Amino acid sequence: MKRPKYQWEHPAQNAASSFLLAASEGDAVTMWAALSRETRGLLEGLYAARAGVSLRVAAGIENDGIDERLGAVLAPLRASILTALGADNIGGYGVSGARLVDRTTAYVLLLPEFGDERVVSEAEWKPSHLLAFVHESREWLLDLGKTADLSVEAELPDPLGAIRK
Repeated sequence: MKRPKYQWEHPAQNAASSFLLAASEGDAVTMWAALSRETRGLLEGLYAARAGVSLRVAAGIENDGIDERLGAVLAPLRASILTALGADNIGGYGVSGARLVDRTTAYVLLLPEFGDERVVSEAEWKPSHLLAFVHESREWLLDLGKTADLSVEAELPDPLGAIRK
């Protein structure tokens, strides 16, 4: 893995915290808004396969809170996150400063049992998971593919890897 550039304050940190909070609270609208286009397409395809509907029917999930498919499309992602991080522990994770892989890819590390906001010493630095983001449409959005690839490179478990058909 190429040594990424470290950035103390980066929009991916806030995006990660907001996404994890939305996942823990079951806020499908916020979760969907935080996902990259590729990730949305993957989840729509998974939904089509599970529901036995055509991709045309599954595509184009709206982020307005009215689309009834939204909860079903996000259910496997939310379940994977809650299983990997622990439904009762998800609020206790710390989010590291961002690492910039390139101009369009960044990731943050999740630190378990973090507690209060503070600077972590090297002895306490034991990340358990990684969340990767891509820069698209002027936003940093969570990407399943990048999260899986970078988790393997960092020898960390993929928090989104339990998603199956």
